[in-house]
Amino acid sequence: MTHHVPRVRRIAVAMAAAGLLVATTAACSVGPTTKEEVCDRYDSLGDRLGIGQVFGNPVFSAAGDLADVADRYEGPEDLSTDAQRLESIADSDSTSELELSEATRNVAVLCGHQLGSGSFSPPG
Repeated sequence: MTHHVPRVRRIAVAMAAAGLLVATTAACSVGPTTKEEVCDRYDSLGDRLGIGQVFGNPVFSAAGDLADVADRYEGPEDLSTDAQRLESIADSDSTSELELSEATRNVAVLCGHQLGSGSFSPPG
C-alpha cells in the first residue's frame, strides 16, 4: 500500500500545478482592455460575417470574445450594453448581421466604423 502513496502524491501535485497554470492564464484576461484591443476583436467579428443569417461557431466565439473585452473596457465610452447584448448572442445558436450591428452600436462609435467595414485609415 505504501508503495502507491508517492505516485498518488505526484499525481495530486501535478493536478494542482495544472490548476494553478489555468488560473494564472485566466487571470490575464480579467484586467482592463484598451481601445485597440476592443477594435481588434470588433474587426475580427466583422471578418466572420456573411450574408443573411449567420450560423457557426466562429461568429459566436468572436461575439463572446468581443463581449469580454467590451465588458472590461475602462475608457470614457460605456460599452456595457454592447457587452451584454453580445454575450446573449454568443450564447445563442443563430443571429443576423442586423442583430450584431445593433448589439455593437457603442463599439462602432468607439472604433469609428460599422461592423464588417474594417478600420478606416486616411490615405497618407
